[in-house]
Amino acid sequence: MQNLGLNSDINLGNQRLHVQTNYSESGATITANVFDSGRVVESHEAKVAAGADATTIEATIKKIHQQVVADIELLFYIGEKVQQVKHPVSCNKIGQVLLQKGFVEHAIKYFELATAVDPKFGEAYNNLGLCYLDLSDLRRAEEILRHGLEMAPGFADLHLNLGRVHLEKKAWPDAVRTIDAALNLNESYFEANYYMGLALLNSLAAKSDSTQLPPASIRMKRVFEYMSKAADIFKPFANEKYQTALSFIEKEKFEEAVAAFNDCFIETNKRMDLSFENEFFLKFMYGGKGKDNQFIGGYVERLKSSIDDYPKYADLHNSLGIAYLIMCRNLFLKALDEFRKALVINPRFKRAEKNLKLAENDGKGFLILLRAILK
Repeated sequence: MQNLGLNSDINLGNQRLHVQTNYSESGATITANVFDSGRVVESHEAKVAAGADATTIEATIKKIHQQVVADIELLFYIGEKVQQVKHPVSCNKIGQVLLQKGFVEHAIKYFELATAVDPKFGEAYNNLGLCYLDLSDLRRAEEILRHGLEMAPGFADLHLNLGRVHLEKKAWPDAVRTIDAALNLNESYFEANYYMGLALLNSLAAKSDSTQLPPASIRMKRVFEYMSKAADIFKPFANEKYQTALSFIEKEKFEEAVAAFNDCFIETNKRMDLSFENEFFLKFMYGGKGKDNQFIGGYVERLKSSIDDYPKYADLHNSLGIAYLIMCRNLFLKALDEFRKALVINPRFKRAEKNLKLAENDGKGFLILLRAILK
């Protein structure tokens, strides 16, 4: 089969992105890569059905390619709107989407705007710190995370990610102490349990004899405890690589165990990708998807699937509750339309007139509630 593929440039002010979509006959896959200055910042892959002919494959390539281009253009269009309204929550959410897609410099701009508008916005400081951690600028990451803790000392993520900075600096006692603060705030925090186990394991691999750490035998026991707790919180973590890592610890092959747990966590992260939550919020609020019931229904199903994997993650249940309220809002608006249609057909239909008046008056409270929740 001849080479099949598409290429497009996306101009974003002074920046140009390139989207390349290709078909691999050997792997029966279509891959769409987004390039920024020659660096892949985002990648999508889709399997092609067995026996698909060239016409079907070409059509699928075109559909995937156009969708990737459209999503990027919509994202940056929404970004311009968010910049204008200066809504901190929206700034934070679009920053998270950009960071997840690899647009770190763009993400920094939105997190900085969020903290400028709301100086006590702990989550935005946390995400800004993550940007610099991603760029390996540990000094700046630590500076931002510490400032975030001054503004929002009860935000567990700030403690955890400051602990991750200490991990990168190989400051094991500081890492353990800081991650422990995150666990004191939320003992069911999957990543905090994982990174606590990893910090202790790294200290064993480094043969650290710091008096600020427990004896090696106790640290080894605690690694098992924290990793076991992490696997209990997020079931997909207990995969084949997890079992391999545990066997390395039993043999006191700590460096191999660190590498195995890192691989395990990377694989698990694919199942933990919850960026669709932020994308939903942005498209709902700014992308004209507010009344698209199919779009909202798809979001609800993805939340349910994520809850199956991560039943103890409170944020997912909270998001599902909001999604159900949004569905109620759309059904409520549909009900108003039907009452109005009834009155167009029969202007003297008293029952429809009464129902419309009651719904319009009493429904205002529900719409105000939803607006306040999404604010």
